Amino acid sequence: MNADNLPPALTEPLPSADAIIAKMPRGSAALARELIAGRDVFLIVRTGTKVDVGSWLFRGRIWLAVLDDGIAAVASAPGGARPLAEIVPFRGLRRSRYNHVTGQLALAPTGLAGTKGLAMGPIEGRQVLAQIYHMR
Repeated sequence: MNADNLPPALTEPLPSADAIIAKMPRGSAALARELIAGRDVFLIVRTGTKVDVGSWLFRGRIWLAVLDDGIAAVASAPGGARPLAEIVPFRGLRRSRYNHVTGQLALAPTGLAGTKGLAMGPIEGRQVLAQIYHMR
């Protein structure tokens, strides 16, 4: 990936990460708070991708929180027995790309929750890539 074509990486954590997390659905917000407790959050993205979280009626939307050394992903749904809550280190994402045609961020080589890509806009996708490829 040519990092020269990406926006500058965010170097200051979000001062209002808790306020953004509070806008998530209750289950996802609780997972996010537990998963990223005490860590700096640089970007939060509501993706357009939903995954199976063990609910009969609903799939859970994936929310990403970009940390200083990885990406935290959470998803839940009412009655879901298998919520998603995981952190993928940046070192496992060094081949990630944003596909402008499909509007998806492909996290590679590690991937996330069995998805082939995470639906998001190009601005968010490029900023996530900038964070992944930024050398800390």
